[in-house]
Amino acid sequence: MVSTTFEVSAYRTLWFGLQYDSETVEQGETVGNGALATVRWYDGELVGDGHLQRQFAALKDVVGDMLDKGVFTPSTARQYLKRKLAERVGDRQELLIPTGESPFEKASLNHS
Repeated sequence: MVSTTFEVSAYRTLWFGLQYDSETVEQGETVGNGALATVRWYDGELVGDGHLQRQFAALKDVVGDMLDKGVFTPSTARQYLKRKLAERVGDRQELLIPTGESPFEKASLNHS
């Protein structure tokens, strides 16, 4: 993203689609179905990104299993992904999640 003062922020896309993690999900929405997390850089190198990617992949795997077992509906699975991702990211990175009212909202642990 580029601000009006031309400051650039890099974000990692974290897609909530679960068709690769669940046997019951055939297709995931491709628009508005995920989050953006800021990417940290040090001396021109990407740092800490692999850890978040691995945590998110494991989270999606567990959520896919819970969908298959009937513990989650698609809606509750998405809410769980949003909440757990916000907990994992915490204050270390900015996390943006699209909402119905506006293109993105800054996620916080206070959202349900």
